[in-house]
Amino acid sequence: MKYFNNIQFKFKLVPTLVFLTFFVLFIRLGFWQLDRAEQKRIINDQYKSRQETTIVDLNQEVNKNNDYLLWRKAEINGSFYIEKNILLDNQIYNQTAGFNIITPFRLAGTPWSILVNRGWQPNLVTRNIYPVISQVNDEQLLRGHLVKFPVSGIKLGEDNIEVINSSIIRLQRIDLDEINTFYSAQFLPYMIFLDPMIDKDLVSNFSLPVPESEKNYGYAFQWFAFAVTLLVIFLKLGIKRKA
Repeated sequence: MKYFNNIQFKFKLVPTLVFLTFFVLFIRLGFWQLDRAEQKRIINDQYKSRQETTIVDLNQEVNKNNDYLLWRKAEINGSFYIEKNILLDNQIYNQTAGFNIITPFRLAGTPWSILVNRGWQPNLVTRNIYPVISQVNDEQLLRGHLVKFPVSGIKLGEDNIEVINSSIIRLQRIDLDEINTFYSAQFLPYMIFLDPMIDKDLVSNFSLPVPESEKNYGYAFQWFAFAVTLLVIFLKLGIKRKA
């Protein structure tokens, strides 16, 4: 008690209001990051549970809704469009710029086609050099993961579809209407990432639906640390020992 008798509190109104505003803000931001981390965990847990279900035969279940099919393991039977490959530009993998090689695929016994993501490759020396893409002519039974179209960078220029040559086009983003018109076909509103791969020189950049939560936990710790630091500074400046 003698200790408290030897100190005095000098908290002015305006600095106190500023402190309370930022202290509450930092605490709220910390809990917001924890909430974001929990949301990501739930989404990825749902994905993992879907991976443990039976493999979908897409040729038989192609008309099921997206909620049922997305993130499931699936197999497809049919054939690739010969010499109709897509370079999906602006795809970052392990902090390296590159592109995904995508080939359209006809689902046998259905009016539908699907984009098959065959894998990722780092950018070549210049944009005027193009990869040699192996052509797969026979009917195929492939397996992989059904996912939403990947998010690409902003569209540069007016035309999204850039015709490179007779066998390759380059896209900056996937637009379903554009793809349907260009190929005169009816494509599903998602794609399949192959697993196992059929191209040894390509890398699978398939990933969870959302990034893992480690960064959010780190950001939450930082916001809480800011709040504690601000509290310590406020108390240090406002509490004085009596002369």
